[in-house]
Formats: sequence, structure tokens, C-alpha cells
Amino acid sequence: MLSLLNRFFPWAGGLFISAIFIDSLRFKFTGHPTPRHIFETLKDWSGVGLFYPAGPWIIGLAELVSSLLLIAAPLALLAVGKTRLAHQAQFGGALVALGIMSGAVIFHLFTPLGIQTPVEWANGVAAKYSPALFYSACASWIFAAFILYIRKDAFKSA
Repeated sequence: MLSLLNRFFPWAGGLFISAIFIDSLRFKFTGHPTPRHIFETLKDWSGVGLFYPAGPWIIGLAELVSSLLLIAAPLALLAVGKTRLAHQAQFGGALVALGIMSGAVIFHLFTPLGIQTPVEWANGVAAKYSPALFYSACASWIFAAFILYIRKDAFKSA
């Protein structure tokens, strides 16, 4: 059973994380009000101008890299018989995801951003709030941590 978990969990967890990350890109890269609200809140709270407008792009690109390392690169590497490199790629993708999601969880919990973030807008004003982004960040963090644990031996000498 443990062997089955070790074999399939990195793929299932990687698909979950990648689905969350890739879906969010359409919001981060198009100027949607939700990421704008998130990153402007962090900018106003911290005084760091980099949070917006650069923040959504920086985080979005990091999420894209993580997704590629979790799924696309390992699939390509497995296709040419490079299992160890595939596992190393998944480890790297999970490490990037853990870093991004650590920041997300910390910012949701310890800044004015809060757990409830706007998910629906009407005439430029938040019309509905939800904890879904926070819960997705927590779940992604857990999946990334498990992938790191499962793939931790990928860098041991063969």
C-alpha cells in the first residue's frame, strides 16, 4: 500500500497543485480584480511597491514554473527513461509550490488580507467573499510537503 502511495501520490498531488496554479493564471495575467485586491492590500499594508502591479506576474510565473516541474517535465523525462531526473523535477516543483503557498498562507493569516477574499465583483466593488483561496493554498501546501517527503531521496547518489 505504501509503495502504491509513493508511486501515485506525487502525480495526483502535482495535478492538484498544477490545476490550482494554472487556473489562477487567467486571473493574475489579465488584471482581474481579485488578484489586484490581494496584491494591492499587501502593497498598502507593507509599503512595498513591488506587490502590485508586479506581484501577480511574479507569482504567476513562479506558479507556471512549479506546474511545469510537477507534471510536464517529469512526463517528458520519463518518456526518455530518466526516472531519477523526473523525480528531481517533481521535488523542485513541490519546493517552489511550498514556498509560494507558505507566503500565501502567512499573508492570509497575518495581514489585513484575511482568510475571506473577494470572489465576485459588481461595478468594481467586491460583492461576495469566500475562504476558497485560503483553503486552496492550505491544501496545495500540504500536497507539496508530501511530494517533497516522497521525492526526498531523488538526490541521493545512485
